[in-house]
Amino acid sequence: MAKDAVKPIYVFKGGDAYLLDAARRQVISAVIGEADPQVCVSQYDSEAELTAVLDELRTLPFLAKRRMVIISPADEFVSRCREGLEKYLESPSARSSLVLVVSSWDGKTRLAKAVARVGETIDCSPPARGGLGRWIADAAKRRGKRIDRPAAELLAEYVGPDYAALDSEVEKLSLYASSREAIGLEDVSAVVAAAAGPEAFELTNAITAGDAAGALRALGGMLTARGEEFRALGMITWHLRRALESARKLSAGASQQTALPNMPAGAKSAFLEMLKHRTVDALEKDFRRLLRADLAMKTGADPVSTLQELVVHLCQPSAVTR
Repeated sequence: MAKDAVKPIYVFKGGDAYLLDAARRQVISAVIGEADPQVCVSQYDSEAELTAVLDELRTLPFLAKRRMVIISPADEFVSRCREGLEKYLESPSARSSLVLVVSSWDGKTRLAKAVARVGETIDCSPPARGGLGRWIADAAKRRGKRIDRPAAELLAEYVGPDYAALDSEVEKLSLYASSREAIGLEDVSAVVAAAAGPEAFELTNAITAGDAAGALRALGGMLTARGEEFRALGMITWHLRRALESARKLSAGASQQTALPNMPAGAKSAFLEMLKHRTVDALEKDFRRLLRADLAMKTGADPVSTLQELVVHLCQPSAVTR
């Protein structure tokens, strides 16, 4: 949200409930300040009549400096009342703000251009998984903390694009770090991964060592509740992504110190040993196999057997040798 003056119109586009709620609370706070929302915030749905909405916007606020009108969802309302909204935005009320909550928004329309000129569009769509790191870093920054990239990557893979859960985990990590400014991989390991028990890292350690029996035991310890299969997959994804990134750097001539991720000396030795026997090509094939497993689980395949087959494959000598 822009930090300058309050706008006469805000458009929230996208469907992530957490981001929508956060944007709504932020805009309400900016528009009405400490005033009571019950007397200066009105809520309509998509069946709202334009005349009623405009009357509301042009009515002087009661016991508040500004009035706010929210239409959610507003897709149908926008389709019906596009021309009327365009005309209103030519001379909008100076004492009110309109909020439109839409699932999609075409920035090329006259209405969108009018909103861009006098208002603000706030994207509440979840970014691609690769964009979660920035969101996590910002969440940590809001709490006066800095989170290391490996820690943010692990948290993103482990929790996924669930912003409420991510925000909760960043809050816990910030409290755990206490007076320390930085949140590191060890903190995520202790606070977040611990929720599923030590098996989470036993799984990736076993895959690193090519220990199929150990990997299956660790996997079984993680799959104790519905939904844990995607956390397990997230740990494997994180592990393979680190391995592939390191292998590519080593292949390009980087030093071990530059190429290998931050980890204890013993774990680093095992990780390097794995990379000595696993080519970039083999790791890329492993990653494609992981993506197929992810798709299969999301389209009805049995998650337990799918993950078991995946970890056994990743531990097989043919998967880790030249």
